[in-house]
Amino acid sequence: MHGSDWEVASGALVAENLIASVIDPVTHRATAVSLSSECHRMRSEDAVVSVITLAYDTATTRALPGRARGLDVAERVLCRELDRWAGPSGNVVAIGEAAAAYLVMTTPEEARTIRAHLPELTTRVGHGAGPMPLVSAAQGASHDSSDVVARALERLVLPRGVLPVQNHLSSTAASRQTLWDAVTGARFGSQVRIHALGVDPLHAGRAEALLSLTRSPRYLDTAVAIHAAVPGMVGPDRDTGPVVWDASSVLSGTGIARPDLAQLLVDRCPPGVWIGVSSWMAALPEVMQALRTLRSRGHRVVLTAYGSGREPLAAFDELPVDAILLDPHLEQGAHLDIDDRVVHAAILAHAARNDVTVLTATRGGLDMNRRPLPAPRLRTTAPRGQLLERARLVGLTLRETVVLVNATLGHDPLAPRWDRYDVAMHWAQTA
Repeated sequence: MHGSDWEVASGALVAENLIASVIDPVTHRATAVSLSSECHRMRSEDAVVSVITLAYDTATTRALPGRARGLDVAERVLCRELDRWAGPSGNVVAIGEAAAAYLVMTTPEEARTIRAHLPELTTRVGHGAGPMPLVSAAQGASHDSSDVVARALERLVLPRGVLPVQNHLSSTAASRQTLWDAVTGARFGSQVRIHALGVDPLHAGRAEALLSLTRSPRYLDTAVAIHAAVPGMVGPDRDTGPVVWDASSVLSGTGIARPDLAQLLVDRCPPGVWIGVSSWMAALPEVMQALRTLRSRGHRVVLTAYGSGREPLAAFDELPVDAILLDPHLEQGAHLDIDDRVVHAAILAHAARNDVTVLTATRGGLDMNRRPLPAPRLRTTAPRGQLLERARLVGLTLRETVVLVNATLGHDPLAPRWDRYDVAMHWAQTA
């Protein structure tokens, strides 16, 4: 490769990596990191930030047919409905778990117009998005944007009258579920999740996944209280297996409180527990540094909801990770659809090469793991096929390989872009 060709290729890879860092790989909208706005304009005292969210309820979300043909489709539909309703102003942000958000900063007069415009959104999604999604909204001063986002998400996923977090132990509950080794079927241990009293355990996981997207400064006192309660609530596993404490609920995905909350986790984490963190959060600098520090002190780290497609753009040997907990939607879809099946198989193979334990909250996938993959039909040009094979041989993740392939597709803006399903399909076909 000539010097100029190498510079072009290197530049394309850098550009593609940047795009992959700020654009959600499922919906192709802005990522959840966009919920944090640290520009001077957000500090304007008279500007109003409006946050409108759409989401399917938990029962509908759980009933979706897996991820490729279920949850991914639902998230794209919700983003499209927000786009149509809002028009060109503002930004539609993908926040996952069958939910999407629209953010816009306006004058107070324009904010009142948006509020009056909300009934039209409810009518629109009632006719166009299948089962009627939930709609929530919050508005406030732009310099309190993290708090406004938090209120919108709380109204979306928490029952009326239930506080998202409380400051005393009597108002906090702990849910525990058994974890299994997804390869051998052996019992591994248990996962503990701490959540607000009044949120049923089945709903708590989804509420936590969405609420961990933002933490406003008002959460700091509550986070301190939860950390104080953790040693009494995260007890030993009844069968002496490891206990994974899912700490996503006390970490900040975005917002100005994130560094303080990440430091709290480092300072207050009880000894002996494994630390679970939503996989998308592990790419955030403050969270990553906290996990590295905890791992250096002997804690084990588990990335949860792995397989959602929003994993870090890094290989396992670059991450502080000892185990992954599979995304339940991906596991469900792997029983139903070839797309989810080949992604599931690729994740298991990648984890095995890196000696990373794969965990599941259900044992139903064991028989599936032992069945050979059906041969998918996928046409790949010879040069690209060689690139894909090299990516697999050197141990790149699905997301890393997608970035690499898209960077080599050329400069034609109309060229079809690959996603993780395309890469996994190729690997399944050539295995």
